[in-house]
Amino acid sequence: MSERIALLADVHGNATALEAVLADAKVHQATRYWFLGDMIMPGPGTENLFQLLADVDTEVILNGNWEEAFFDALTGDIYPDDPSDVYFVRLSEYLAEHLSAATIATMKKRPIAVTRQVASLTFGLTHNLPDHAGGHSLYPNQPQRNYNMLFANQHIDVAVFGHIHQQLLRYGSQGQLIINPGAVGQAYDPHAVLSTDHRAQYALVDVADNGINQVDMRRVPYDAEKELQLAKATDLPYLELYTKLRRHGHTFTHDDALLRQVNADHVYRQDVIDFAHRLHQN
Repeated sequence: MSERIALLADVHGNATALEAVLADAKVHQATRYWFLGDMIMPGPGTENLFQLLADVDTEVILNGNWEEAFFDALTGDIYPDDPSDVYFVRLSEYLAEHLSAATIATMKKRPIAVTRQVASLTFGLTHNLPDHAGGHSLYPNQPQRNYNMLFANQHIDVAVFGHIHQQLLRYGSQGQLIINPGAVGQAYDPHAVLSTDHRAQYALVDVADNGINQVDMRRVPYDAEKELQLAKATDLPYLELYTKLRRHGHTFTHDDALLRQVNADHVYRQDVIDFAHRLHQN
């Protein structure tokens, strides 16, 4: 038996990048597709994202911390004086307007961690840690003990996680393999020279009866300007910030000073207050 598994994570609403990655995976004859969470926001992708995964019969779809932020926003409990919260909630409002009730209900049922057996190997699939979708515990500069938490289930041979937006290959303390395929829709690298590469990232893992033959960390070009045209056509909130993200790789999730100004310029604070009021009325 031989399997070629496409590992995907962190699309963040970028359907154009996801299309390019799936096309590359098909060319390289992937036999399975596993998605590790953070499908949504800040990009314009909505129902089309999930349809793309359905078109290749994606076997695993996990939630990530951005899905959790979306679900929190739908409770209507907001912090309108927190510029970052306004940012998440305004994007969540846009998303809620473009997703069906059935899709949202299905999203809420998805886990943040699962295991899968392929040949003799047990894979642990998580967005971040098995019990926590967010945080900085698995950033590349963190200690080995943090990575060992991926193996709380002692039967796991290979841990695969997303969240950090950087491709990574390393080992647990007992020699177990750890893989991060990078980010499909929002590649990141803190090193200045490497940070100019904004291609979509994913990984292909070849599994045979006797173990893993190859881990192929792949980078795929896509049309960022086409993605921005989609964002403009759908009236994506924070379009100016998304434009900078796509063209230059700059993120603004926690830039409170800038977000406060953008929120004021576009009256987003009042938008989210009105959105929360409507949710509480329903």
